[in-house]
Amino acid sequence: MTPSRPGMKREAADPYGSPMTAEQRRQVRLMFLGFLCLFILVGVRLHFVHLMPNSSLNVEEAKHIGEITLREPRGEIYDRNAIRLATNREVPSLWVDPTTLADPAAFSARVAPAFGLDAPTLTERLMERTADGKLYRFKWVKRWVTEPEESVAMANLTREFEGILHVQYESLRHYPQRMAAAQLLGFVNRNNEASEGVELVFDKHLRSEPGVYRARTDTRRRLLESRVLEYVPAKAGESLQLTLDINIQHNLERVLDQRMIDTKASQGMGMLMDPFTGEILALATRPSFDPNYYESYTNDQRRNKAITDPFEPGSAFKIVTAAAAIEEGLITPATMINCENGGFNPYGHYIRDFYRLGVEPFSKAFEDSSNVAIIKVAKMLGPERLEQWIRAFGFGQRTSRDFPPGAETAGQFRERKDWNRLSMGSLPMGQEISVTIPQMARAFAVIANGGYLVEPHFVKRAIASDGTITFEHDAGDRPRIISEQTAATMRELLHLVVLNGTGSRAAMPEYTAGGKTGTAQMASLTGRGYSKDRYTTVFAGIAPIKNPRLVAVIVVKEPMIRERWGGFVCGPVFKEVVRDALVRLNVPADIEVEGNEEKVLVAKATRRPKAAAEAPEEESADGDTLIERLSDEEIQALLAAMEHDFEPLDPLELRAPGRDPVEGEPVLPDLIGLTKREAYAALGRLNVQWDPHGAGRVVSQNPPAGTPISQVQLCALEFSPAPLEDEEEAENETS
Repeated sequence: MTPSRPGMKREAADPYGSPMTAEQRRQVRLMFLGFLCLFILVGVRLHFVHLMPNSSLNVEEAKHIGEITLREPRGEIYDRNAIRLATNREVPSLWVDPTTLADPAAFSARVAPAFGLDAPTLTERLMERTADGKLYRFKWVKRWVTEPEESVAMANLTREFEGILHVQYESLRHYPQRMAAAQLLGFVNRNNEASEGVELVFDKHLRSEPGVYRARTDTRRRLLESRVLEYVPAKAGESLQLTLDINIQHNLERVLDQRMIDTKASQGMGMLMDPFTGEILALATRPSFDPNYYESYTNDQRRNKAITDPFEPGSAFKIVTAAAAIEEGLITPATMINCENGGFNPYGHYIRDFYRLGVEPFSKAFEDSSNVAIIKVAKMLGPERLEQWIRAFGFGQRTSRDFPPGAETAGQFRERKDWNRLSMGSLPMGQEISVTIPQMARAFAVIANGGYLVEPHFVKRAIASDGTITFEHDAGDRPRIISEQTAATMRELLHLVVLNGTGSRAAMPEYTAGGKTGTAQMASLTGRGYSKDRYTTVFAGIAPIKNPRLVAVIVVKEPMIRERWGGFVCGPVFKEVVRDALVRLNVPADIEVEGNEEKVLVAKATRRPKAAAEAPEEESADGDTLIERLSDEEIQALLAAMEHDFEPLDPLELRAPGRDPVEGEPVLPDLIGLTKREAYAALGRLNVQWDPHGAGRVVSQNPPAGTPISQVQLCALEFSPAPLEDEEEAENETS
């Protein structure tokens, strides 16, 4: 120890060491700046890695994430009795990894013939490469193996090329009823896209929504349940319940097919509908197609021609004019009408009837399908009211929201301003207008249900997988078109058509039926005029008469037999399909059979002999008069020859049923000598319809002066040129 010297001061010791020197402080600052720079670099790098990663990092990240698309089946379609019409089934498809093929050409040569494939084409597909020149790792060989022979070949080939040829199951739309209601149902193509029919219109209900399951994977690419990144469950399609009864549908198609064979016809269509609800029980277009193999058919074969192809209804359209005139109070079934012995020239075109009727009650004229009578009744309505009634019955417009957008045609019905001078002689008997089967069914439903216009439809409801009803048909407002009394009168008239008239072949042994026949020439294939030997035949009707349960419309096109009449061709189809449907619906019979006579429980009418026809060549012909259609050139020549808006009708000898006049009731005045303007004003004050002929002053009137107004249905007036001194006044009169 060094001894301390006296007088020296000892420096106190610093427990934390000596203070930093300037050099040390400089070194510390450098180290801090270095660590700060390193921290900033790491932060920037992390920022780029996480927010703007390099593509190689994304690729690497993707290798550790797996994804599975979750799928649920498309919704099924059922008929009203829960019979399956459209479903799904799992079918095998074959695929291969081209990188595992040593000789693609030899593989194709062995596999292609078994599935009807072209070997060179298959080889070319297997040899396709990516943009960077590598073979694809997945290629289809044969998709949707459904044929039995292909299934056998698939089993043999997968054994032969074990580990090379692989099987993958895919969902495929399947239609177990095959061709039944095919055009109505539509189909789903191989890409799972809805095409036409119910499948298309209600695709938003039927289609399923895929889900997704994403998670990290282990080294074997198995998804780790503990590392789920995303999960969206799949949504199953909703099931549809239709109003269709597939058994009634099968029978309708079977009978139509047989009738087409019997009559050598090119096409048949039919529809059965509940007249109160508008539910379609059956809708058929023949020939049909198999939606399971839709690609084997043309677009024309797959089209639902019952709603896309309008046709002229012929005499079946007469219900519109008849119902309108009865509703307007212009006629009753007992109103006597002069049917001109079966020949008539109302508007410059000669009209004939099959039966040579004279002065007959309207009921008789209607059951024998008199064109003369219905044209005279239409004249009483006038063109304005006739147009209004045609539109009120729903013609010229689409009928249903259930038919595919743009598929259902509205038919062809011109506005009043576009009618020509022949229209009032054509429209009342179903010419110059084209309609669809649903339009005709809806019009007859008005008569069957007491006067209401309903919407034809074939989808009842949509049901989700949990049982929730997501859609149900809403009938909405049903506008009343005619009164219950008019509807009842029309039902009796339609019943007489089947009982005694042109529709006798539609009569059923257990049920009363009513209907109307129609026959119309088809347009020429050249696009000019009408064909002389191609016809559309129609029968539309109701059954039973007192308590209607069904409306049916049957159409057969181009029957190649001599008896080309609506009653002969379509009446038997109506009889068979409606009778079968009523039995299936458990509708009680309304005809009792006593010995050899029928006792009708709902109608007082009895069968009576037919009026004598003018030497018919065909024993089975009926009163569906085939009016010779004019060519376009003939129509233009007629129109050019006419001077007035409408050629005047021949005198209408209408006789009202006699009844006792009411005391003090106004009577028809003496109109002789009056001008047209004066006569029109006088009859207008009495609310009497007139039928003027000629020009000048009245020289005769029918009924005569003094007839009680209650007995006047129509006043026919003959005019003659005015005397010379009144010539100037006559020229100023309204024609």
